[in-house]
Amino acid sequence: MSKRASDDDTHAFAEAMRGAKPLSPDARARVPLPPEPARGARARVARARTESRALSSADPLTGSAAFEVETFGDAIEGRAVGIDAKLLRRLKAGELRVEARLDLHGQARDRALAALERFVESAREQDKRCLLVIHGRGAHSADDAPVLKPLVWRWLAASALAARAVMAFASARAAQGGDGATLVLLRKAGRSRP
Repeated sequence: MSKRASDDDTHAFAEAMRGAKPLSPDARARVPLPPEPARGARARVARARTESRALSSADPLTGSAAFEVETFGDAIEGRAVGIDAKLLRRLKAGELRVEARLDLHGQARDRALAALERFVESAREQDKRCLLVIHGRGAHSADDAPVLKPLVWRWLAASALAARAVMAFASARAAQGGDGATLVLLRKAGRSRP
């Protein structure tokens, strides 16, 4: 790239950013925590949530001990600590074939969480590696805010099963559902984190 082109790019960027203010660190990755399960909810869901809380710090996404997670508005990407960033880029680029899909539309939080856990366990047992979890954008939720998306993201970033089974995850490409779905790349069945 020539010096002139570089200067033009720098000038264009500076012009575009004029007046922009950086987000405070507290505002970048806030995802509301889902409410506690209703009384009598399945013990498995309660156990998964307990494990999630134990692994996460005050911020369930950026505070994950098992994953490096970044959120960008309505999108997310995360990879297990020690996993090469190239693998995450391949997942985001759609280079990996989706082998199984789970559609959580219309499910209550507790049922969706239990279904997600069963789906990941089952896919791993069947040696499926690349999964698509469809959670929706929240357009039809009571408050027009996503309910299942933050639940799925939190589970991926902080659950004990995800820490053992998941290598990377990212918001899906537009053709796969965009920010209404999340791609998940599983570890090979014989390999799990200690």
